[in-house]
Amino acid sequence: MSIAYSGSNSVDFLPAIPALCFLTSQRVPFRFMIRFGRILLLAALTIFLIVGCTPSTPELPGVTIVADGRTQVISIGNDTTVSDVLRSSGIETGDLDRVNPPELSRVSPGMTITVVRVREETSIEQESVPYERQTVPNDSLPAGETRLLQSGTNGVAEVTYRITYEDGAETSRSQVRRVVITPPKSELVMVGSQGELPTVTVNGTLAYISSSNVWVMRQNSANRRPLTLDGGVDGRVFEISGDGRRLLFTRTLDHAAAENGGLATTTPPDPSQNTAAFNSLWIVLDTSAPKSEAVRLDLSNILYADWVPGSERTIVYSTAEPRTSFPGWQANNDLWTAQISANGAILQPHQLLEASSGGIYGWYGTFFDFSPDGLTLAWAQPDSVGILLPDFSAEAESDLTPTPDATKAVDEAAGLPSSFKREPLFRFAPRNAYDFVWVPGLAWSPDGSLLLTVTHGDSLGTESLEDSSVFNVTALPREGGFSVDLITQAGMWGLAHYSPPQQNQSDDDVVIAYLKADDPLDSVASRYRLAVMDRDGSNSRTIFPPQDQQGIAPRDFDYKGFVWSPDARQIALVYQGNLYLVDVVT
Repeated sequence: MSIAYSGSNSVDFLPAIPALCFLTSQRVPFRFMIRFGRILLLAALTIFLIVGCTPSTPELPGVTIVADGRTQVISIGNDTTVSDVLRSSGIETGDLDRVNPPELSRVSPGMTITVVRVREETSIEQESVPYERQTVPNDSLPAGETRLLQSGTNGVAEVTYRITYEDGAETSRSQVRRVVITPPKSELVMVGSQGELPTVTVNGTLAYISSSNVWVMRQNSANRRPLTLDGGVDGRVFEISGDGRRLLFTRTLDHAAAENGGLATTTPPDPSQNTAAFNSLWIVLDTSAPKSEAVRLDLSNILYADWVPGSERTIVYSTAEPRTSFPGWQANNDLWTAQISANGAILQPHQLLEASSGGIYGWYGTFFDFSPDGLTLAWAQPDSVGILLPDFSAEAESDLTPTPDATKAVDEAAGLPSSFKREPLFRFAPRNAYDFVWVPGLAWSPDGSLLLTVTHGDSLGTESLEDSSVFNVTALPREGGFSVDLITQAGMWGLAHYSPPQQNQSDDDVVIAYLKADDPLDSVASRYRLAVMDRDGSNSRTIFPPQDQQGIAPRDFDYKGFVWSPDARQIALVYQGNLYLVDVVT
């Protein structure tokens, strides 16, 4: 074997593996080959372990997005919120859209994100307003027999709805506004009622309201008949004259509007214009006439009206202005007088008391009540009671010029002065008007020397005077100066009344009837019982209903509560929706 060098001083080395192959092709000792194999095996094993132990970065499971009717799966990183995922996917959400889970939630592997598209729209629709079926009992027909008086007609209402859609499907619908365009016309059916109840003697003439109609009863309970058949009687004014022949009452705006084609109910009244009325005053000139009819007077927005004692056709009344807010009016707290002609026309309207604010809650109105002399009036407001005194001063005369045809002269028929001035007798804290305005009732003694009312008493604990639960039946002398609580904690609807005067009657013969609360410290919701007591408040006793029966619900009586018969023998009241006559003696 020969070895030769080139002319260069450098040495060329062969690659490692061919060199090894060359070496193995030569005769090499066997021990060297084993040792070299071990080294090579150890090196390969080391490389395998290093490569196997190096950590890798695997991909997380995808996130599923369900939105706009399609489903997609996308990859996410570790620190990603639902909002980030939706944004990276090009999905935008609106203010009403619902995302589950919420957009600020952190994403977890395998999560499903759902986007529900939500939108709202307004829809105006016309709907039918069903008419009511009203029954009018009539003793002239046999029991069970019916007769149609008026056919019913459905009305029309314009209803505005707010509709919610989720992913294009309607999920909810709520009413936003409802306006009656054409009011429904009730169906009136006369139902015979002969022989349903035993005949009861009636002392005098009894007028009452049933199914929003006026009824009159004379001599006995079988001799009764309706004076109106078309409803609408609201009970705000309901006064019969002393002889029982003439009746004053008010009807609601809906009834007056129905007579004018329903135009008054298409739009709410404008407080600035005061063009729409909330009620109207009506009269029956002779309740005893077989064909007596109710006549509408040219007076609207009436809160109080009554007959002047001792006069044939003289009335007094108080007015208000219509309002869209509760209770539907703004009281003027005034007082007027007028004559009514034979055909129902209003003559010589004359203002007796100028308008005023009426004190606290005076916007609700003032109640009045004539004394037996027919000259003095008592008044009641939410925070006080008092009397009206004749005002003959020249200054008062010159100030009263309400209408061109008004007269300043004394009303000769009624004996009224030209004007009055207010004189408070008793002041108290008004009841807080959380849900309604409370005004006490009024009643004069037969001789006109005392005035009965209900006063708001002092609180029993730490409650404010306005929240006091104490209401007392109080007697006030006409001249003022002091007061006497005849019944303490009687209830806010005590509504006491003296028995009517009788010939040759002594003071001991006079009794007082009043309503007594079962729970006097919760007299707003409490039931009541009719009780009587002596003139001085002693010897109080309950006479109706019996103790084993429920008391009278406040909804069953108006601001008068009940009425005496002229002979002071009977008391008429409503109990459980039915008319009752209670014999005070028995």
